[in-house]
Amino acid sequence: MSTILIQNSNLLDVEKAEIIEGVNVLIEKNKISELSDKEIKSSTAMKIDAKGKTLMPGLIDAHVHITATSVDLGRISNDPHSLTALRAGKLAEAMLMRGFTTIRDCTGADLGFHQAIEDDVLKGPRLFFVGKALGPTGGHGDRRPKTFEGDLCNCYQGTMHDTLTVDGVAEVQKAARRELRKGAHAIKIFASGGVASPDDPIFGLQFSEEEIKTVVDEAYSWDKYVLAHAYTTEAITRAVNCGVRTIEHGNLMDRNTAKLMNKKNVYLVPNLVTYEAMDLEGEKYGLPKVSLEKNKFVKDEGIVALDYAYTEGVKIGYGTDLLGELQVYQSREFILRQNIMPKSEILKSATLINAEIVNQKDQIGIIKEGALADLLLIEGNPLDDFSVFQDQGKYISLIMKNGKIYKNSLI
Repeated sequence: MSTILIQNSNLLDVEKAEIIEGVNVLIEKNKISELSDKEIKSSTAMKIDAKGKTLMPGLIDAHVHITATSVDLGRISNDPHSLTALRAGKLAEAMLMRGFTTIRDCTGADLGFHQAIEDDVLKGPRLFFVGKALGPTGGHGDRRPKTFEGDLCNCYQGTMHDTLTVDGVAEVQKAARRELRKGAHAIKIFASGGVASPDDPIFGLQFSEEEIKTVVDEAYSWDKYVLAHAYTTEAITRAVNCGVRTIEHGNLMDRNTAKLMNKKNVYLVPNLVTYEAMDLEGEKYGLPKVSLEKNKFVKDEGIVALDYAYTEGVKIGYGTDLLGELQVYQSREFILRQNIMPKSEILKSATLINAEIVNQKDQIGIIKEGALADLLLIEGNPLDDFSVFQDQGKYISLIMKNGKIYKNSLI
């Protein structure tokens, strides 16, 4: 990796929510080595004149599914894994071009995808993955038709076999250990019903307290954590009290649940945009009718839940949970949240807080000496206007991940 000097930038300090004019940044190898409002001298550095554009940390999306290459999950479950992998690579690259330099894949991606991106075989955001999500028989991850009488087989384990259906402490424990052995950065469980799954009710509780505690204990023993797909107050409360660290979705929570999450220092990763996108185009791309009806039920409640979480001081991450063709809406999550949260707080969600969620505090989501060089140069000021993130990265002049430039329209 070469030495790069970015000159004449207006630095967005996400933590202080302010712009600092005339900042120069020296990148050596993959890290920020010097940051100054004074001249930085380097005879070997490649020099980039930012021309007063906004320099900010690369964005982080804490809930994606790169192997969900279509909204019609039933159809793609029969696709060859090699085809799914190639399509997933295209989706990952598109995320990077929108300015997302780090993602957490919440079921689907595995060590192979992680390594391919690390080695630059695939161009995509830095990838953290959770392995195969765990769910009980009849739960969100059990995709057998109601008429299927036999035992579970691989043909009903989901896209690229991205879920595991397990029951009882022994099976749950073994499954968690297996995913941790395979390199998962965290373990995901289904704690309630879902939208994309046609058969399980949203209000259904999935996994007993004993089963959830078993997964949490196994993750803790590897210095990892558990995230829970959960919609309702009861499901969220159970997960939080059992030691789960992040709640995904959370649309049907009440204020008391938000207070509990704050007390227990549990993160919420809402995904408002996926419900809007499915409402707009889900039917077009093959989302089943029952899922469309579920989606309408939870869509507006997600905004109410976000308000509860924000006003009660819950740490809120940025996630999108978009499927296949709908992933083009990824940056619209910024727009949807701004009626509830200040822009400065939404920016923190997509940088500082998500960095905490993936256990990379002070390494990503921040511009400081010693941090990884994940940087964007933006036309405009995100503190004033989120349109700078729209149109598939149109207003992003430079994208740098880990000290390497992936887009540079300044030359």
